[in-house]
Amino acid sequence: MSESSHAIAPVLESPTPEQMKEFWTQVGRGQITKDRLQRFLRGGNRGDLPDINWQKAYALLGMSEEYAEFAKTQSVKEDPNLWIVPVIKGITCNKVVSVLRRAGVDVSLYVDDLDKDVTTNDRDQNRDGSYAIGFHRTIEADEENKNLSANKLAKRNHKGITLLERLLLELGYFLTTGRHLDEKNWTLCAGSRHSGGHVPRVRWDSGDRGVDVCWSSPDDSRACLRSRSAVLPA
Repeated sequence: MSESSHAIAPVLESPTPEQMKEFWTQVGRGQITKDRLQRFLRGGNRGDLPDINWQKAYALLGMSEEYAEFAKTQSVKEDPNLWIVPVIKGITCNKVVSVLRRAGVDVSLYVDDLDKDVTTNDRDQNRDGSYAIGFHRTIEADEENKNLSANKLAKRNHKGITLLERLLLELGYFLTTGRHLDEKNWTLCAGSRHSGGHVPRVRWDSGDRGVDVCWSSPDDSRACLRSRSAVLPA
């Protein structure tokens, strides 16, 4: 399956009773459209996941003017299957972590300075300018990317999420819903590399009640370690 494909992925994890109750309720009401079914099968396990309030996120980041200018100059087609993430020049991983912490989210890091230690990114807004990027609208990272290491994904020309994009997605989703992403698995940030060549990974640790950011070997492949495929918006 290509990274930009919207084909329905196989369901390999059993849905919860709450998910099935909601699913059959919507079937009974005739509300299950192709798009809604697709999101359900892809793991949109909170029902229809909401649009993210990026204006609020960038206001807390102290970049309201930059966001307003970006919104005026960028024309991005909305997609009910995707979260479109605006990545604006001036934003950094350290800034996002700082705002998450000020918003009351505990963030555990394995290095003191993400901006210094994460030296390679497939997309870099401060190098190449602001951009928008899409990811499947799901709580858990993409099912079809499990058991695939960053090196194996690279051989497939996979376009994966960067660490900054994953942190921005965490901030936006938390501010919009009060909840967190990757409650069961890790997002492998295959679009980024630590200075030592390792690959960042991010999850919500329900035990410690915080967001964890740490590293994996580029050859590490596990069912719980999954990249989010980057999709350029139409």
